[in-house]
Amino acid sequence: MAEKEMTIVWADQGTFGCSWATKQVVKFGINGSTTSQIVDLHLVKNPVPAGSATLKILGDGGVWFLNGDGKFEPTDVEAFGSQEALRFLLSCLQATGLSENRIARLIIPLRRGTVARSDIIPLRLKDAFGVEHVASFSTPLQSFPGDALALDIISLPELFRSSAGGVLLQRLASGDPTQRKPVVPADFETDFENKMSIPWVLPVPTSRKRIVLVGCSSRDPSSGAWTTYACDAARTLGIDLVIIEKPGCWIERSEYSDWYEALLPAGSWWSNPPGDDMADHIVALVRSYGKKIDGIVAFLEPFLATVSRAAQELGLPCQPAESYENATDKYKLACFEGRKPFFGSTAEEALNFAAREKLSYPLIIKPRLGLNSEGVMRVDDTSGIQPAVEMIQKTFFKSFTMEKYCDGPEIDVNIVLLDGEILFCEISDDFPKSGDNEDARVPTSQRNFLETYLVHPSALPTAELKMLRESISSTIQRLGFSSGIMHVEARVDGSSVEYRSVNGIQDLRPSERVASPGLPAPWVMEINPRPPGLTASRIIESVYGVDYFGVALALAIDDRERVRALCHPFLNGAQYTGVMTLIGAEFDETCEGIFDSDDVCKELLARRRDLAQHINRYGCLAKRGQKIPHPSSGSNTFIAYFNVFSKSRKEALEIATEVRKELGVLVFSHSFTAWDYLSTHLLFQRVIRLK
Repeated sequence: MAEKEMTIVWADQGTFGCSWATKQVVKFGINGSTTSQIVDLHLVKNPVPAGSATLKILGDGGVWFLNGDGKFEPTDVEAFGSQEALRFLLSCLQATGLSENRIARLIIPLRRGTVARSDIIPLRLKDAFGVEHVASFSTPLQSFPGDALALDIISLPELFRSSAGGVLLQRLASGDPTQRKPVVPADFETDFENKMSIPWVLPVPTSRKRIVLVGCSSRDPSSGAWTTYACDAARTLGIDLVIIEKPGCWIERSEYSDWYEALLPAGSWWSNPPGDDMADHIVALVRSYGKKIDGIVAFLEPFLATVSRAAQELGLPCQPAESYENATDKYKLACFEGRKPFFGSTAEEALNFAAREKLSYPLIIKPRLGLNSEGVMRVDDTSGIQPAVEMIQKTFFKSFTMEKYCDGPEIDVNIVLLDGEILFCEISDDFPKSGDNEDARVPTSQRNFLETYLVHPSALPTAELKMLRESISSTIQRLGFSSGIMHVEARVDGSSVEYRSVNGIQDLRPSERVASPGLPAPWVMEINPRPPGLTASRIIESVYGVDYFGVALALAIDDRERVRALCHPFLNGAQYTGVMTLIGAEFDETCEGIFDSDDVCKELLARRRDLAQHINRYGCLAKRGQKIPHPSSGSNTFIAYFNVFSKSRKEALEIATEVRKELGVLVFSHSFTAWDYLSTHLLFQRVIRLK
């Protein structure tokens, strides 16, 4: 096969040969996906010939390449099209210098149009087989001509300038001892087609948009803020953010000033939950800004209905405010589902209702409005109602609801709707929490409903998954939603599976209970019309290639083509089992709860390299000296998370279990014993120091 060759000289690294085949190689799109021309660069480290002209050039510094006229030209950002493209070339050369030869793939779209989001190539390919490094050369809203390149005459800078991004492949053994030149692994080719089967260049022209974001996450970026993901998505989509927040929020710090176009401080009218006039104040503030606004959005449940009313007044895309009110109020939602819950604000009211209605225990008590399962309590008898109500009184929302406790397996259902059509739906297993524990020897103060493991995709039987998708999407549309991202928390009442431990590993297994008379049915607990909170959206991006915050912002400006494009999962579905392992603090009430450790995630990964190779995201959510609320407060006590991955669900769960064991953090299951509690509780306070 004919090749084009050239020489690259890097003063600090030596000389390199760079070649590529002149025959065009095209990856055809499937089901409307963008067709791409690919160019695989073969890079090889060459010795510098003594006495040659290259020695003089080496003395001058910088990076040079030999052009078609046989002259050396210096590389620069302008010639290569972007700083990212030039930086990628240098990283490839550096890797080649260490291993003698490498392959780097450049990707050129053969569709005329605008890139859906500028980071689409690393977003989709970062975990592909054999990938060492992936980079985007695109800018937000960049247009591509869609023309194939004549590879026999094109120069190296032109090649980079025409590409949307590049992939550096790992140096893998070919299996053939006589094969000195590296080849592209077949597994990478399969992964490439699987993950790039998406319409990532759109024929519809678009321009920069401006969105108002009402409210930021309470946590700052170092503590797992979802605002980070929203701002990153806005940048790649070519959307300018105008943020409304109360004074004193972390977003005011100078290091975050490039995350937004403007920060509009809210007045004394700002409150959580919002007052009746908050929508009017938001409208006035937006109008006073004086620039065209294309959308307005909130990702905090208490603000959703208020922002919907503001959007309606401003003539911006929105869903009905009443739909948000009914979805986010847990009492109203239970009534909507045909159940008979109770609501009140005192323990006396709850006790009277339980006696009058002759309710069977256990019951679940939770705030009517709330975040992150804060204040949710299971009560096994009348004595548990008073402390449960007292816990709720510590949260923002004093009113609570009470109903039957459903003991079926819990799941999270995330659905993207556009005009009533399901564009994307994925279901994950939300493993049992300490609050599900039935062992009376485990202190009530240590029981809560904060997540332990979220496992993607779900292992529920196919029939139950189908039932959940159909039933829950129907509920969402009956509530009045036609478009949006819905994060639904539910259980399967009468499921054919249950959680049990085998050899210390808990998972869904065929139920050993007496079969219920009816068919499995959804028990919807919460409908949150927004992306999953905390860092949960990141594991979905890794497993399926879909970023919910990018989709949510495109929905906010009614950019339907981009919504459809960005909802394309990998062609073959989930690329592996992903386990989001959440580490919550558990400690004696006699402790002050002061976090007295450094970054426990980095420490673990450095100590256990075998675990590190199966973890692609992690974060220590607490800092030394920070006061951690006791679980009995009802507050969020997460201090770390790890996203574990494996092609095998069994292996992924084994690794996640080992991660938790290494940190010595308390983990509950239905079979958790009092001795397990005591042993892990003591270990926790030794490994993650609290004082």
